[in-house]
Amino acid sequence: MATAPPNAPSPGNPAIRKRVKAKTIDGLNAARMKPARATYFMLCVGNKTCLAYLAPSVGASHKTLLRGLMGSDTGLKYHRGRCLYEKGSYTFVGPTVVTGMRKKLELGLISLTGRRWRAMVRRGPVPEARQQGSAELQT
Repeated sequence: MATAPPNAPSPGNPAIRKRVKAKTIDGLNAARMKPARATYFMLCVGNKTCLAYLAPSVGASHKTLLRGLMGSDTGLKYHRGRCLYEKGSYTFVGPTVVTGMRKKLELGLISLTGRRWRAMVRRGPVPEARQQGSAELQT
């Protein structure tokens, strides 16, 4: 029986990985096809790999979702922001991201989806989506 090399990332739960893959592809397509609709991301960056989760909204629960898929990778850091499609590539804009993580992000997207996605990373403010409560609805 063949075993994975010790430095290979653990696949985690296949159902969760499939869900993250589907949501990420849907989020990337939405950022390109529907630019008026905001697409937010949660990046989990480790020492060896990087995983992304894209959706109309992301929160703290997505950290635990991504942590399980990172396997034995250490030094995990999480970044949130907005994904835009600009000049033929996907731009990940957030207050804590650094431009040096572009290559690691592209490799993480390839390993997750099996396709190459051109990405750029830039630091900047991200306006949060304002959600209306039932008390704030206009009459």
